[in-house]
Formats: sequence, C-alpha cells, structure tokens
Amino acid sequence: MTVFFLAGLYVAGAIGSLSLIMMKFFSDANLWNIMANRVWETYTRFLLVAIPLFILMGELLLRSGVADRMYKALDRWVGPIPGGLLHTNIASCAVFAACSGSSIATAATISRVALPSFRARGYNERLVVGSLAAGGTLGILIPPSVLLVLYGLTTGTSIGRLFLAGFLPGALLAGTFMLMIFIAAIIWPGIAPRTSDDSYMSIKGWRDRLLGTLSIVPVAVLIVLVLGSIYGGWATPTEAAAAGVSGAFIIAILNQTYEVVVNVCALACRKAKLLAILPRRLRVPIERAAETAAGYDNQIIKQILLSVFNMLTEAFMGCIKTTGMIMFILMAAFTLQFAFAYLQISEEMARWVVSLDLSSVQLILIVVVFYLVLGTFMESYSMMLTTLPLIVPTLQASGIDLLWFGVIMIILLEAAQISPPQGLSLFALHGAQIETQAIHGASSERPKTINDVYIGVLPFMACMAIVIGILMVFPEIALWLPDTVKGPRL
Repeated sequence: MTVFFLAGLYVAGAIGSLSLIMMKFFSDANLWNIMANRVWETYTRFLLVAIPLFILMGELLLRSGVADRMYKALDRWVGPIPGGLLHTNIASCAVFAACSGSSIATAATISRVALPSFRARGYNERLVVGSLAAGGTLGILIPPSVLLVLYGLTTGTSIGRLFLAGFLPGALLAGTFMLMIFIAAIIWPGIAPRTSDDSYMSIKGWRDRLLGTLSIVPVAVLIVLVLGSIYGGWATPTEAAAAGVSGAFIIAILNQTYEVVVNVCALACRKAKLLAILPRRLRVPIERAAETAAGYDNQIIKQILLSVFNMLTEAFMGCIKTTGMIMFILMAAFTLQFAFAYLQISEEMARWVVSLDLSSVQLILIVVVFYLVLGTFMESYSMMLTTLPLIVPTLQASGIDLLWFGVIMIILLEAAQISPPQGLSLFALHGAQIETQAIHGASSERPKTINDVYIGVLPFMACMAIVIGILMVFPEIALWLPDTVKGPRL
C-alpha cells in the first residue's frame, strides 16, 4: 500500500488493487468473481444514504452565507474574554461544525470570514490560523459527523450512541482550546490585543448580543431537531439527515433573499396601511424598506434568482464531489475488509496481539502513536477505512469498548487533519491566508508560508493529546451520555 501511495495512485485504487493482489496470490478464490456482490452490498445499505444527505446539509449552509452571520453573533458573546476573536474562532467553528460535519469546509469557510478582521486588529496570525485549524477539526467529532457514521457502519456500532458519545468530548476539546488561548492571552497580551468596546457591562452590548443571537436561532433549531429525532428514536440517521437537508434548504434560500423578503414585507405593510399605527422610530426604516421594494424591476429579480441558482449549484456540486470520493474509498475499504476476513489476516493479527499480553492502556498507546504517524501522509477518510479492518478485531479480542475507542479515533483523525506536513485543513487554511493577503494585505507584508500554519497548530495538537489522556483515564466522559439516554448496553 505504501508503494502504491508513493507512486501517486489514488487511495481507493491503492486499497482495491491491494485487495485483488492479496486474493490472487494467497487464495484460491478470485476476488473478481465476487466484486459485483461486494459493491452491491456496500451501496445498498440504507444507513449509507445518510452520508450524502449530511454532506448536502452542510454544503447548503456553507454556501448560503450563514457562517458570516453566525461568526458576528458569536463574536459579541466571547469577544470580550482575554483572547478576543480567537475564542470566536473556536466557538463559531464548533457551531458550524455541527451543521457541516466537515472539518475542511468549516475551517475554509470561517477563515475567509475571520482573517480580514484579525489583520485589521493586529493579532498574531500564526495563532489565528492555528485556532481556525483546530476549531475546524471539531466538525468530525461534534454530531452530526460523517466520520462517526462511517465508523458505525464499519464496526457495527450504534450511530445514535456514537453521536451522543461525541458531545461531551467535543465540548471538552473546545473548552481546552479556549483555556489554552485564555492563558496565552494573559501571559502574552500582544498576541490578542483587546479593543475598547470589549465589555459585558453596557446595556447596548447586551442588546446587540441578544439581537445577534436571533440570526443563529434557525441553525440551532435545525441541529436540535435533526439530532433530537435520532436520539429520541423518532427517525433513523438517514431520515433525520433528509429532514435536515429540507431545513437547510429553507434556511439557505431565506438567507440569500433575506433583504428582499424584509423589503417586500415592508411594502405589504405600507399597502395595508399598517405603518400609521407604528411608532416613528419603527415607521421610518420600514418606509425606506418599502421604497426599496417598490423600485424592484425584472432585472433585479433576475439577479436575485441567479444568485440563488449559483448557490444551489455550488452546494450540489460540492456534495457530489465529496460523496463520490467517500463512496469510492468505502467500496474499496469493504473489499479490503472482505479480503482480510477471507484470508484470516485480522484473526491472526488479533491472536498475535493478544499473545503479547499487553494491557489495554499499552495497546491504546500503540494505536495512538500508529495513527499520529499515519496521519502525516494520509487523510482521515482513507486512514479510517484502511485501518479499521485490521484494528477492530484486535481491539475486540483485547476487550476494548468500540464505542469509547470511536471517540478516541475521531480525535486522532482530527489531529491527522492538522498534523504537518500533510494535514488537508492546513492546505485549505494556507490557501485562505494567501487569498485574504492578496485582497486585504499591505504590499510590505511578508508573504505567508505553510510553515506559519505548521507552527500555529502545534499548541492545539498538544491540547488534543491532553484530551486523549483525560479520556483514557476517565472513559465515562464519552460513555456516560449514551448510556444515560439510550440505557445500558447488553
């Protein structure tokens, strides 16, 4: 497999080719004869439909501009804390991650909203980019998460329990990031300059916070309904994802046409002669909005419709590309899983590991190091689907809880997303850096390099290591919520 990767073969091609070679030279059965059956069994699983639906839900919210409103609303709440906008990065990434389920999409979206503000306020940009990268990784731990769905499908673990198990560790990880930023800002105030309006003491500040929060209420309601329907047993993950897509579609359309809807409503109020009963401070802005709506012509309407059409096109194309990549890798991974099982490689590996008489802690530490090394040159989907056929039988033979290990593995995959030199989120953020520097930066600024991103993520990777250590000592942090909501496992 390493030779295939070094030769530049795509991940799915490398995994599939390895499966065929193994079956050709080490078995009498020809895998070609059963490939069609493996593909059919893989792609006709009802739960698998949840993957493209969750991706589409995130894409619709990503492309519609919801992130910009959400970032500004959360900034009013966490901005006054030492560390300022750096906390906003973590908070907004955590909330947006719960919508998109994609760390790369989260980091890329929030970075384009946030970086210009940081440059204007003189923040340490390495730490800024590190916070964006780390915050984005919360997308694959905080539900709904595509990787948690894939893990559940591959290991036979309840997806509802996995979603519940990810909540408290996700909150712990976000809190650890924010605590590190808080301490760093206290010790080195220059990395996050405070602004004069950072205060919880003014009435105007609280009014702006409460009004700003209204802009993220639809997204919060959508997340609660989608996850609540899964946890409550009212819907399967696939059905909940379908409902989530419908809700995201409505939110995206309203967000794209927000000003138009407000202006048209104001015009309707004027025609209904309702303005006379309103106080003057409300009547004036509504009258202006009504005048704007009265001036709409066919050309303006066409531009609005074209904007909505382009947004939907980008969302659907993004969903198609990501889904195609995941499904192709998934088919190859299940084929490899079959080859391992048929040749009894997984069983032999499990027996060999058990014969070493390692404790559960020693085994998990070996797995942690293994994934951290692997993450330097593989992305998360490939890493998970390639290694699970080997790892899971070994863990089961050693008596390790797969629900708890799923959370540990997702955090390791998060670290892989931001681990130098190959973390995909790092490249997405570096691209956003270059783009915003070209648009907003001064000509005298030093060109940004990928090394700035590498240095910025190191403190946050240390935080991930701390959280993994805490979960190993206190596994109840991950297991308490699913066992409380769903009841003890048999």
